[in-house]
Amino acid sequence: MKPPKSVTYLLVAAAALLVALAAAAMPHHGRRPQPPLPPPPDPPAFVQPTPTPTPTPPPPPVAQNPEVPQVEVVFALDTTSSMSGLIDGAKRKIWSLVSFISSGQPRPHVRIGLVAYRDVGDAYVTRFYDLSDDLDQVFQHLSHLRAEGGGDTPEHVARALHDAVTRPSWSKGDKVARLIYVVGDAPPHFDYDDGYNVDALARRAAQQGIHVNTIRCGDDGEAGQAFRRIASLGKGQFATVEQGGGVATVTTPYDDRLAALNKKLVETTIAYGRDAELARAKMEGAASTPAAVAADRATVAARTGFSISGGGDLLDKVRSLGKGAGGVNAMSDAELPAEVAHLAPAAREKFVAEKLDERAKVMAEIKDLASKRDDFAAKKAKEAPRTAAGFDDSVRESLKAETRGLVKY
Repeated sequence: MKPPKSVTYLLVAAAALLVALAAAAMPHHGRRPQPPLPPPPDPPAFVQPTPTPTPTPPPPPVAQNPEVPQVEVVFALDTTSSMSGLIDGAKRKIWSLVSFISSGQPRPHVRIGLVAYRDVGDAYVTRFYDLSDDLDQVFQHLSHLRAEGGGDTPEHVARALHDAVTRPSWSKGDKVARLIYVVGDAPPHFDYDDGYNVDALARRAAQQGIHVNTIRCGDDGEAGQAFRRIASLGKGQFATVEQGGGVATVTTPYDDRLAALNKKLVETTIAYGRDAELARAKMEGAASTPAAVAADRATVAARTGFSISGGGDLLDKVRSLGKGAGGVNAMSDAELPAEVAHLAPAAREKFVAEKLDERAKVMAEIKDLASKRDDFAAKKAKEAPRTAAGFDDSVRESLKAETRGLVKY
């Protein structure tokens, strides 16, 4: 007996539905691709950066002893082609300047920041490196700067000053000297309608207890007038140096030995933990600097008690833990480098103690030679006084004035 037609139609419809559902569940390899969405319109060739007059506050710096004075310096450097001499001089003198700052009494805690600036249309307008007491890393940042581009004036001084004032993690408190040095050979742009105003920024810095110092390289009249005004509004000092920066390197009989001791000091570092790779990179950079620069670095390291600055050195970690905390044996095997982890507890303590003793002897010799080197350089300076101040001289003189009452030099 045949089923009624209505039942047949119902069965056919159900079968068709099942086929459709099965097809939907299978990958549609043979499905005709849908036409793509139309591409977005081409962006304009240049978009003016949006100013950020009230940026998100940076994280606060690591807390320091409130009784220890702090000197925080941000260098805003014009890095266009005409500034090649100054940039080279800054690389050679940064450790010397840090050595001078750290020689104050009472000895201050030092943090350095950098702003490299050019102009709209160059490879960058600004590059910012926050304040840091990791001085080896500061030196690396400075070493990577190149004087390129430019070819015209003015430059975007206002954007550089904005970054120098608003972006660093400035410390709070009465025992902090907050200083900016704007260094360049060209005047600011006054024709950009982008929200950056040098006068307003200099006033803002002064209101926040940040003194803006300016150093003009060369003899550009407009740059001199503008830089003098910025320093006045920023309650800082204005200076002029020759186009190349006027940096002079004094060679002493102690440089080579101090450079060798700098390398020996660096080699006492035991890289460990998550910062081990960074520590090794800083070791390599610190050990390969020219003799005069290495002598300055060794002086700073011995005075402040580090082989490399920043984290990643096992001896610094053990020293910070102290004997009462168990020293190296308070650390897990996973934290320790292989050369220490495989040792028995007593052998670990002996290994670390010998390394610390070796470091102390190297530092003692560095301090002795550094003192003799300073005396030699001072005598040479009296015998042949410089006719014009250089970049480093200008910074030193202004630092004396800007830190008066806080640190004595």
